Amino acid sequence: MRISPINLKILAYTLDLEGFKASAVLRRCGIESFDDLQEDGEWVSADLFDRMMAATIEETGDSAFGLVAGKSLALMRYGAITPLVLPTPSLRHMLNDIKRFALLVLERSEVELAETATTARLVVQPVVQGGLSGHFRMAQVATSSVQMLRFVGASNADILEVSFPHAPPAEHEQRYVATFGQRLSFGQKECSITFNRALLDVKLPSHDPVAYVAARTRADSLLAAMKAGSDMADTVRAWLLSAFPRLPSVTETAAHLGMSERSFRRHLGMLDMTHAGLAQECQRLTAERLLAEGKLPLKQIAEALGFSSVHSFHRAFRRWSGLTPSDWREGRGGKAQP
Repeated sequence: MRISPINLKILAYTLDLEGFKASAVLRRCGIESFDDLQEDGEWVSADLFDRMMAATIEETGDSAFGLVAGKSLALMRYGAITPLVLPTPSLRHMLNDIKRFALLVLERSEVELAETATTARLVVQPVVQGGLSGHFRMAQVATSSVQMLRFVGASNADILEVSFPHAPPAEHEQRYVATFGQRLSFGQKECSITFNRALLDVKLPSHDPVAYVAARTRADSLLAAMKAGSDMADTVRAWLLSAFPRLPSVTETAAHLGMSERSFRRHLGMLDMTHAGLAQECQRLTAERLLAEGKLPLKQIAEALGFSSVHSFHRAFRRWSGLTPSDWREGRGGKAQP
């Protein structure tokens, strides 16, 4: 899974706000400075986020630091999402917006709303799961979810139960109670917060229609631009396929799309793709089609794909599929034909 670097940057801001050395944590993760974590920069692996949370626990000496991070003012730096939350009409609007626009910073939302006739639950599914880092992120997201309920006016009586799938953290029990209230349960199937369903549609006095519409419009524009990136990948594939057996360079492809090479690389990075990866994908798909058709000898297929020799094609195809072109044609290729 890939995530926006803004998630790491906000954790670094949290460390600084709490008096710890964010720079030391970043360096442990191979990140030189805050400048390497641009909100619109190339997305990073969730594994890097996992390592940063582990380094945060080591730096702070606090395995429950997620409870602190979930209340931090650093969360207000979540780009286009924060301006939506403050002037929202209701909790329901807020949750729908968070689910929709979480895609600006994550591959999926970490909070899902589940309703019954009388109650509602926020189901927490963190992007990092398992181990200390998984507990850290779960505590952080659950804490921020409870803070969200408090923001719309929830009292202790409105929060009916907060459950966690892991064992109770004995050394931090009082901190969990202080954050979530007395109605805590551990060892459950999932992390969830059950609350009074009536809160969902209460009209909020902080609602500002003009500010909300402006923030929603901006967030929609950003999301549309991101989705357009997916269309861009299809355009790149079509361009590469049309150019076979020649393989255009990344500079040529960027120019074909009317983009700078840097911008082109960044957009592909946000999709967890590279120009070389797309080129190989197109080669593989074309190779499989030509092999399945069974009309051309391997030498001509290699030439059609831009390989210098049958040997280099053989080696590449084996790397892609684990089979030689001949084995694929006789086995999987033959089965794939009508």
